[in-house]
Amino acid sequence: MQASNYQDNGWYLSPEKQLLHLDGAMQRAVESAAALDLASCLVERGRCLESLWQPQHALDAYQQAEEVIAPQPGDAAILVRCRARLGSAAIHYAHADYAQALEDWQWALRMARLAGHDLATGEALLGLGRICSALGRADAALSYNEQALRMPDLDSRVQAMVLLNVVSNLNALGRFGDMAQRLRQVEQLIACTPGLPFIAEWHTYCGMACAGLGDLSSARPHLRRAVALADGANNHWIRAFASLQLGKLLARTRDFVGARRWLTQAQEIGEGLGLAHTLMDIHHAQSQLCEMMGNVAEAFEHHKLYHHYHEWAHDGLRRELVRELLPRDA
Repeated sequence: MQASNYQDNGWYLSPEKQLLHLDGAMQRAVESAAALDLASCLVERGRCLESLWQPQHALDAYQQAEEVIAPQPGDAAILVRCRARLGSAAIHYAHADYAQALEDWQWALRMARLAGHDLATGEALLGLGRICSALGRADAALSYNEQALRMPDLDSRVQAMVLLNVVSNLNALGRFGDMAQRLRQVEQLIACTPGLPFIAEWHTYCGMACAGLGDLSSARPHLRRAVALADGANNHWIRAFASLQLGKLLARTRDFVGARRWLTQAQEIGEGLGLAHTLMDIHHAQSQLCEMMGNVAEAFEHHKLYHHYHEWAHDGLRRELVRELLPRDA
């Protein structure tokens, strides 16, 4: 495996097979003392492990890659370090360690720009937008999303990923008609990307856009399809996310039994994965559902858990870094 092979899709199309291939490539890199190739293989190994929902092992691989490549000069070495930081940042973000994710994405952005690598720059800008979203600043997040989309040479997978974050921020701003327009663009990008990545996430946001526009009958099949696709792909986070949205939809139609079932499933997945931000949203939805059902005591318990996860998710964010991240008028 070559150090420059940044756009190899094996890590998400067939991660188990890719890991077997990497074992041999890493052995050859060790035997030939090729530090750049070894570090690149370790980054690819991290991506595979992340795809297989082994976040700690993935973080270990990214850390090893940085240790191997740190003494090496040149733009190629900088790019490998950027890829390692981008990988670790995504994992920290998924587990609501926003302070570390922010630090990693800011470092990766500086280094990617220094190396003149547009794809890594675009992914770092996307990451900074995600931090803004987590802080409730969808407007600032959209600014970073648009900067990422202006980067040349983004492949269809990364473009789709950025546009789905645009859609998420438009949802937060209540701009459901704009969501639908962007989702049509995402559909085209997914169709021309190997393995159809993000298709379950696309269906989830389609359901959310339909629900936001008041078309609940169209929203339900999208959300059910999202859950089925996530199950088939063993994508636990999207299964939790889609289950949450389906539970919220059923609560709107006053199907309280169905809503409770889907929200409980989302909560169990979120607790198993330690997804603090998702659990925050789930307990908020559970609290609202219990209140609608007249169960005030249980609603209060879920509301307390909502605040617990909110504090956990935002605790430790260094305010000086956040001030640098947000627009000056924030």
